[in-house]
Amino acid sequence: MLHSMRETYTRARETSTSRLLQPVRMLAAVAAVALAGPVFAEDTEAALRAAIARHSDGKVVANSVAATPVPGVFEIVSGKDVFYVDRTGRYAFLDGRMVDMTEKRDLTQARLEALERIRFEALPLNAAIKTVRGTGARRLAVFEDPACPVCRALQANLAALDDVTIYTFTYPVIARESIPAAVSAWCAPDTDRIHRWKGYMAGTTPPDHIDPGCEQAMETVHEIVRFGEAHGIRNTPTLFLADGRRIVGAMPGDELAAALDTVARP
Repeated sequence: MLHSMRETYTRARETSTSRLLQPVRMLAAVAAVALAGPVFAEDTEAALRAAIARHSDGKVVANSVAATPVPGVFEIVSGKDVFYVDRTGRYAFLDGRMVDMTEKRDLTQARLEALERIRFEALPLNAAIKTVRGTGARRLAVFEDPACPVCRALQANLAALDDVTIYTFTYPVIARESIPAAVSAWCAPDTDRIHRWKGYMAGTTPPDHIDPGCEQAMETVHEIVRFGEAHGIRNTPTLFLADGRRIVGAMPGDELAAALDTVARP
Protein backbone atom coordinates (compact mmCIF):
# COMPACT_ATOMS: atom_id res chain seq x y z
CA MET A 1 0.00 0.00 0.00
CA LEU A 2 2.74 2.36 0.97
CA HIS A 3 4.56 1.44 -2.13
CA SER A 4 1.45 1.95 -4.18
CA MET A 5 0.79 5.31 -2.59
CA ARG A 6 4.39 6.32 -3.14
CA GLU A 7 4.04 5.40 -6.82
CA THR A 8 0.76 7.29 -7.05
CA TYR A 9 2.32 10.31 -5.34
CA THR A 10 5.35 10.12 -7.55
CA ARG A 11 3.23 9.96 -10.69
CA ALA A 12 1.05 12.82 -9.49
CA ARG A 13 4.10 14.89 -8.64
CA GLU A 14 5.62 14.21 -12.05
CA THR A 15 2.33 15.10 -13.77
CA SER A 16 1.99 18.23 -11.66
CA THR A 17 5.60 19.14 -12.30
CA SER A 18 5.10 18.53 -16.01
CA ARG A 19 2.09 20.84 -16.03
CA LEU A 20 3.96 23.46 -14.07
CA LEU A 21 6.87 23.22 -16.46
CA GLN A 22 4.73 23.70 -19.58
CA PRO A 23 4.71 27.54 -19.30
CA VAL A 24 8.39 27.44 -18.48
CA ARG A 25 9.07 25.34 -21.56
CA MET A 26 7.00 27.72 -23.67
CA LEU A 27 9.01 30.65 -22.31
CA ALA A 28 12.19 28.77 -23.03
CA ALA A 29 11.04 28.15 -26.61
CA VAL A 30 10.26 31.84 -27.05
CA ALA A 31 13.60 32.74 -25.57
CA ALA A 32 15.29 30.34 -27.97
CA VAL A 33 13.59 32.04 -30.92
CA ALA A 34 14.54 35.45 -29.56
CA LEU A 35 18.11 34.33 -29.14
CA ALA A 36 18.11 33.01 -32.71
CA GLY A 37 17.19 36.50 -33.99
CA PRO A 38 20.44 38.20 -33.05
CA VAL A 39 22.37 35.28 -34.50
CA PHE A 40 20.63 35.89 -37.89
CA ALA A 41 21.07 39.65 -37.47
CA GLU A 42 24.76 39.19 -36.77
CA ASP A 43 25.09 37.14 -39.95
CA THR A 44 23.22 39.81 -41.90
CA GLU A 45 25.31 42.56 -40.32
CA ALA A 46 28.55 40.81 -41.17
CA ALA A 47 27.40 40.19 -44.73
CA LEU A 48 26.37 43.83 -45.18
CA ARG A 49 29.63 45.14 -43.71
CA ALA A 50 31.58 42.98 -46.15
CA ALA A 51 29.32 43.90 -49.09
CA ILE A 52 29.58 47.63 -48.44
CA ALA A 53 33.35 47.42 -48.18
CA ARG A 54 33.48 45.39 -51.39
CA HIS A 55 31.12 47.58 -53.42
CA SER A 56 32.83 50.78 -52.27
CA ASP A 57 36.35 49.42 -52.84
CA GLY A 58 36.99 49.74 -49.13
CA LYS A 59 36.25 53.47 -49.06
CA VAL A 60 33.11 53.15 -46.90
CA VAL A 61 33.28 51.46 -43.51
CA ALA A 62 30.01 50.47 -41.85
CA ASN A 63 30.47 51.26 -38.16
CA SER A 64 27.01 49.93 -37.38
CA VAL A 65 24.22 48.12 -39.17
CA ALA A 66 20.60 48.14 -38.03
CA ALA A 67 17.28 46.94 -39.39
CA THR A 68 14.63 49.52 -40.31
CA PRO A 69 10.83 49.31 -40.36
CA VAL A 70 11.08 48.75 -44.12
CA PRO A 71 11.74 45.08 -44.99
CA GLY A 72 15.01 44.61 -46.84
CA VAL A 73 16.30 48.11 -46.06
CA PHE A 74 19.07 48.60 -43.50
CA GLU A 75 20.49 51.62 -41.73
CA ILE A 76 24.23 52.13 -42.05
CA VAL A 77 26.24 54.46 -39.85
CA SER A 78 29.64 55.34 -41.27
CA GLY A 79 31.46 57.89 -39.15
CA LYS A 80 28.95 60.72 -38.79
CA ASP A 81 27.06 59.77 -41.92
CA VAL A 82 23.80 57.82 -41.94
CA PHE A 83 22.49 56.18 -45.10
CA TYR A 84 20.46 53.16 -46.11
CA VAL A 85 21.15 50.14 -48.28
CA ASP A 86 19.28 47.21 -49.72
CA ARG A 87 20.09 43.73 -48.46
CA THR A 88 22.81 43.29 -51.11
CA GLY A 89 24.72 46.32 -49.84
CA ARG A 90 25.23 47.51 -53.41
CA TYR A 91 22.51 50.14 -53.68
CA ALA A 92 22.60 53.02 -51.22
CA PHE A 93 19.96 55.62 -50.44
CA LEU A 94 21.83 58.81 -49.64
CA ASP A 95 20.31 62.31 -49.31
CA GLY A 96 17.22 61.21 -51.18
CA ARG A 97 19.18 59.63 -54.02
CA MET A 98 19.81 56.04 -55.04
CA VAL A 99 23.46 55.31 -55.73
CA ASP A 100 24.97 52.23 -57.32
CA MET A 101 28.15 51.86 -55.27
CA THR A 102 29.66 49.30 -57.64
CA GLU A 103 29.35 51.45 -60.74
CA LYS A 104 29.86 54.66 -58.73
CA ARG A 105 26.74 56.04 -60.39
CA ASP A 106 23.97 58.28 -59.09
CA LEU A 107 20.91 56.47 -60.44
CA THR A 108 18.58 59.27 -59.39
CA GLN A 109 20.64 61.84 -61.27
CA ALA A 110 20.70 59.62 -64.34
CA ARG A 111 16.91 59.39 -64.22
CA LEU A 112 16.53 63.15 -63.75
CA GLU A 113 18.80 63.77 -66.72
CA ALA A 114 16.72 61.41 -68.81
CA LEU A 115 13.55 63.25 -67.82
CA GLU A 116 15.16 66.61 -68.66
CA ARG A 117 16.16 65.60 -72.17
CA ILE A 118 14.38 67.33 -75.01
CA ARG A 119 14.32 65.95 -78.52
CA PHE A 120 16.46 68.46 -80.40
CA GLU A 121 13.99 68.71 -83.27
CA ALA A 122 11.27 69.59 -80.73
CA LEU A 123 13.06 72.84 -79.88
CA PRO A 124 11.48 75.92 -81.54
CA LEU A 125 14.41 76.20 -83.92
CA ASN A 126 12.50 78.72 -86.02
CA ALA A 127 12.73 81.06 -83.03
CA ALA A 128 16.51 80.71 -82.70
CA ILE A 129 19.26 82.87 -84.19
CA LYS A 130 21.28 80.36 -86.20
CA THR A 131 25.07 80.52 -86.53
CA VAL A 132 27.02 78.03 -88.66
CA ARG A 133 30.79 77.57 -88.43
CA GLY A 134 32.87 75.23 -90.56
CA THR A 135 30.92 72.12 -91.49
CA GLY A 136 28.22 72.92 -88.93
CA ALA A 137 28.03 69.17 -88.18
CA ARG A 138 27.85 69.52 -84.41
CA ARG A 139 24.64 71.08 -83.10
CA LEU A 140 24.11 73.09 -79.94
CA ALA A 141 21.18 75.10 -78.60
CA VAL A 142 21.80 77.88 -76.05
CA PHE A 143 19.22 79.74 -73.95
CA GLU A 144 20.88 82.92 -72.64
CA ASP A 145 20.17 86.34 -71.14
CA PRO A 146 22.40 89.48 -71.30
CA ALA A 147 21.76 90.09 -67.59
CA CYS A 148 23.31 86.72 -66.74
CA PRO A 149 27.04 87.01 -65.83
CA VAL A 150 27.61 83.30 -66.44
CA CYS A 151 26.05 83.62 -69.90
CA ARG A 152 28.44 86.45 -70.72
CA ALA A 153 31.40 84.43 -69.48
CA LEU A 154 30.33 81.52 -71.68
CA GLN A 155 30.57 83.57 -74.88
CA ALA A 156 34.30 83.01 -75.31
CA ASN A 157 33.86 79.24 -75.12
CA LEU A 158 31.03 79.34 -77.64
CA ALA A 159 33.09 81.52 -79.98
CA ALA A 160 35.97 79.00 -79.88
CA LEU A 161 33.84 76.11 -81.17
CA ASP A 162 34.30 75.05 -84.77
CA ASP A 163 32.34 72.76 -87.11
CA VAL A 164 29.22 73.68 -85.16
CA THR A 165 25.73 75.00 -85.69
CA ILE A 166 24.62 77.09 -82.71
CA TYR A 167 20.96 77.93 -82.18
CA THR A 168 20.82 80.97 -79.88
CA PHE A 169 17.60 81.52 -77.98
CA THR A 170 17.14 85.04 -76.62
CA TYR A 171 15.70 84.14 -73.24
CA PRO A 172 15.08 87.31 -71.17
CA VAL A 173 14.16 85.84 -67.80
CA ILE A 174 16.81 87.31 -65.51
CA ALA A 175 15.96 91.02 -65.72
CA ARG A 176 13.20 93.10 -67.27
CA GLU A 177 15.84 95.14 -69.10
CA SER A 178 16.65 92.04 -71.13
CA ILE A 179 13.22 92.03 -72.78
CA PRO A 180 13.84 95.11 -74.98
CA ALA A 181 17.26 93.65 -75.86
CA ALA A 182 15.72 90.38 -77.03
CA VAL A 183 13.00 92.14 -79.00
CA SER A 184 15.54 94.56 -80.50
CA ALA A 185 17.67 91.65 -81.74
CA TRP A 186 14.69 89.99 -83.40
CA CYS A 187 13.48 93.29 -84.85
CA ALA A 188 16.81 93.73 -86.68
CA PRO A 189 17.38 92.44 -90.23
CA ASP A 190 18.25 88.73 -90.47
CA THR A 191 21.94 89.35 -91.13
CA ASP A 192 22.27 91.74 -88.19
CA ARG A 193 20.41 89.82 -85.49
CA ILE A 194 23.29 87.77 -84.10
CA HIS A 195 25.66 90.75 -84.09
CA ARG A 196 23.17 92.92 -82.24
CA TRP A 197 22.43 90.20 -79.70
CA LYS A 198 26.10 89.38 -79.15
CA GLY A 199 26.70 93.09 -78.62
CA TYR A 200 24.22 93.04 -75.75
CA MET A 201 25.84 89.87 -74.41
CA ALA A 202 29.23 91.67 -74.56
CA GLY A 203 27.96 94.60 -72.51
CA THR A 204 26.38 97.02 -74.98
CA THR A 205 23.63 98.90 -73.18
CA PRO A 206 20.28 97.54 -74.35
CA PRO A 207 17.42 99.85 -75.29
CA ASP A 208 15.04 100.87 -72.53
CA HIS A 209 11.96 100.55 -74.72
CA ILE A 210 10.54 98.53 -77.59
CA ASP A 211 10.38 100.30 -80.91
CA PRO A 212 7.07 100.47 -82.82
CA GLY A 213 6.72 97.92 -85.57
CA CYS A 214 8.42 95.14 -83.57
CA GLU A 215 5.23 93.19 -82.84
CA GLN A 216 6.44 90.08 -84.70
CA ALA A 217 9.74 90.24 -82.83
CA MET A 218 7.82 90.44 -79.55
CA GLU A 219 5.81 87.36 -80.52
CA THR A 220 9.01 85.45 -81.28
CA VAL A 221 10.44 86.31 -77.86
CA HIS A 222 7.15 85.29 -76.24
CA GLU A 223 7.31 81.97 -78.09
CA ILE A 224 10.79 81.30 -76.70
CA VAL A 225 9.75 82.18 -73.15
CA ARG A 226 6.60 80.06 -73.35
CA PHE A 227 8.63 77.09 -74.55
CA GLY A 228 11.17 77.56 -71.77
CA GLU A 229 8.51 77.76 -69.10
CA ALA A 230 6.71 74.69 -70.45
CA HIS A 231 9.93 72.65 -70.40
CA GLY A 232 11.33 73.76 -67.05
CA ILE A 233 14.16 75.93 -68.36
CA ARG A 234 14.58 77.96 -65.19
CA ASN A 235 18.22 78.99 -65.40
CA THR A 236 20.57 80.61 -67.88
CA PRO A 237 22.62 79.54 -69.56
CA THR A 238 20.89 76.29 -70.43
CA LEU A 239 22.37 74.30 -73.29
CA PHE A 240 21.01 71.34 -75.24
CA LEU A 241 23.16 68.88 -77.17
CA ALA A 242 21.91 67.20 -80.33
CA ASP A 243 20.98 64.05 -78.38
CA GLY A 244 18.71 66.09 -76.12
CA ARG A 245 20.99 66.26 -73.10
CA ARG A 246 20.51 69.37 -71.00
CA ILE A 247 23.47 71.26 -69.55
CA VAL A 248 22.70 73.95 -66.99
CA GLY A 249 25.32 76.57 -66.18
CA ALA A 250 28.84 77.21 -67.38
CA MET A 251 31.04 74.53 -68.88
CA PRO A 252 34.75 74.81 -69.70
CA GLY A 253 35.44 75.04 -73.42
CA ASP A 254 37.28 71.73 -73.67
CA GLU A 255 34.51 69.91 -71.80
CA LEU A 256 31.86 71.48 -74.01
CA ALA A 257 33.75 70.47 -77.15
CA ALA A 258 34.15 66.94 -75.81
CA ALA A 259 30.43 66.76 -74.99
CA LEU A 260 29.61 67.79 -78.55
CA ASP A 261 31.94 65.10 -79.86
CA THR A 262 30.12 62.39 -77.91
CA VAL A 263 26.97 63.03 -79.92
CA ALA A 264 26.70 61.16 -83.19
CA ARG A 265 26.95 63.55 -86.08
CA PRO A 266 24.15 63.47 -88.64
